[in-house]
Amino acid sequence: MRRLRIPLVIVIGLVLGVGLGLLIGWRLYPTEFVNATPAYLAPAYQQDYARLVAAGYAMDGDLATARTRLGSLGEAGEAVLTAVMIDAILKQQDEQEIRQLVALAAAMGINSPVMTPYLNQPPGAAP
Repeated sequence: MRRLRIPLVIVIGLVLGVGLGLLIGWRLYPTEFVNATPAYLAPAYQQDYARLVAAGYAMDGDLATARTRLGSLGEAGEAVLTAVMIDAILKQQDEQEIRQLVALAAAMGINSPVMTPYLNQPPGAAP
């Protein structure tokens, strides 16, 4: 009987400890992110953010806002845009998205040979 009591107390203590820790961490004092920027996103989500910035630029043509939004990615904002653009071109993804990325990159002064086929052609023409 005594041998069963010690493991039972340990199991009950562990269950109560984990339960109390989860209650405190998730309900009573949860972590709150305030004023977080896209620079804290994982690289895959930063790339998605760059695509969204390019789509926004294609809609409104506001270069200052697009620069500000890309700047929120930190010093690597233009590098993320360039990497996303080149990756989309090499993987032959959606042409409209590629044109949006190329238009934003060109407006920001980014120049790459892979952009040339998408700069002055109408959307239906083959690159």
